[in-house]
Amino acid sequence: MNPQNYLQTQWFDLMEALEIDPTQSQVYFDQLCVHYNEKHRAYHNLHHIQELFQLLSPFDEEMEQSLLVYLAVFYHDIIYNAKRKDNELKSAELAVEVMQKIGLKKQDQQYVYDLILATKNHQAPFDDEGLFYLLDADIAILGSASTKYKQYSQAIRQEYKHVPSILYRFGRKKVLKHLANKTPFFYTTTFRDQFEDQAKKNLAWELSTL
Repeated sequence: MNPQNYLQTQWFDLMEALEIDPTQSQVYFDQLCVHYNEKHRAYHNLHHIQELFQLLSPFDEEMEQSLLVYLAVFYHDIIYNAKRKDNELKSAELAVEVMQKIGLKKQDQQYVYDLILATKNHQAPFDDEGLFYLLDADIAILGSASTKYKQYSQAIRQEYKHVPSILYRFGRKKVLKHLANKTPFFYTTTFRDQFEDQAKKNLAWELSTL
């Protein structure tokens, strides 16, 4: 299914569950699409958001605040510019602006804000199943089949096409080594069992190419 069509269904189901007016919901869905359809996005786009929903949907019961986790999924990459270092912060701030306008409680706003900020380094700053599943799903691409992983690595390079090769290799190595040394690599048993071994193989392969 086309990612935008798929996500439109997910978005309106989420907004209905949060008791948000459909007209207001459409405004914010259109805003999401404008951002995620930006031309410079080769990976951090609607397809990425769709994959996160598909990965997380089997674990609704495990995530105590699943509605808020899904809201974080929608907004965690809404601001994305490879030339900036504050994308997660700006994404979290925009999410709070929207949550204020649709009338979510402050504690819910804070939870979503914290979830989004945690996706910067993929380290959990607090103990929460929703956070664990979000962080795991966001890096599950690392444990994909080798062909898909190569497409992912090429897409990331495309997003950083403004960076000279020598500088890109240096920066990418730093990111990959950070991920390779991440402890725990995946927080949840399900993601660990399904993706961790392949993720380590993929990271080793890409590091060997840089």
